Amino acid sequence: MIQFRTPIKPLEDCQGLVSHSRPIVMLGSCFTENIGSRLENELFYTIINPSGTLYNPASIASVLLDLLYGRDYTEDDLFMHDGLWHSYSHHSRFSGTDIESVLSAMNSAAAEAREALASASALIITFGTSYIYRLKEGNRVVANCHKMPAGTFNREMLTATQTVGLWKKMLRELSARFPHMKVIFTVSPIRHLADGAHENQVSKAALLLAVDRLIAEYPDTALYFPSYEIMLDDLRDYRFYTADMVHPSDTAVDYIYDIFKQSFMDYTTLELAVESAKLVRRLRHRPMTQSQQLRDRFLADTESVKASLLSAHPCVAKALGRLKINRT
Repeated sequence: MIQFRTPIKPLEDCQGLVSHSRPIVMLGSCFTENIGSRLENELFYTIINPSGTLYNPASIASVLLDLLYGRDYTEDDLFMHDGLWHSYSHHSRFSGTDIESVLSAMNSAAAEAREALASASALIITFGTSYIYRLKEGNRVVANCHKMPAGTFNREMLTATQTVGLWKKMLRELSARFPHMKVIFTVSPIRHLADGAHENQVSKAALLLAVDRLIAEYPDTALYFPSYEIMLDDLRDYRFYTADMVHPSDTAVDYIYDIFKQSFMDYTTLELAVESAKLVRRLRHRPMTQSQQLRDRFLADTESVKASLLSAHPCVAKALGRLKINRT
């Protein structure tokens, strides 16, 4: 039979790297959050972007260094703009009017990530773009511009060689501190068309080349998961995009996540993921009944399922405790 696609197979010899028994830390673009939310929904203890969404290799490296060296954020890291306190290292979801609350949220998220990193089985890094914005005053690369005037920054593109230089140091540090942990690199399939179609391709090419060089030099520490190639070479159709024709649809992310699971999870973990997802759906379900008796029975049954799962698999307790439950 003629094959009208070029399917990409799961990675070999990586099963067991991701499990419920050890944390997973994820840093990078919004595609990181797409995959991370699916891991959370299957009760993997997952730390996703403790400083918010990050796009370029330099900003990701900077935030990771802050985590490694236990750096606390202070008032010196913040600036006021349009009535809000912001940090150039953080997403705007951390911004606020009260400086103490802003710093508390930043440092709490960093502390949780730091603790998870110490015992994580995998650190997943998703590069989104090679383009960076550098402050004209101070020459610092920022993770978020916070709608500051364009004249505040210089826009540059990191070459593959620059990214390799940054991340060689990082991989040496990670390998020395956490020899048990694997770094999984991936490149986001989300196109940055605001940079221009051609410029986006050049940017992605620089990222792919940099990751390839890093893995060749550190094969025992790092590996590559082909989310970019799955989207562009396997799915390869606009029906797998959202209405903006840039972001992958839920169907596409589910497909990529399925290959991720087959690549990094063993059979036991896959089974527990299915059980966990069923419980999460129950916890988020709002019984559509006017009968208080039926509603109470459903809630009691759900608590029984939860207790049974926790008894058999106490490793999901921490993830369950962090789960956001909005009944629908």
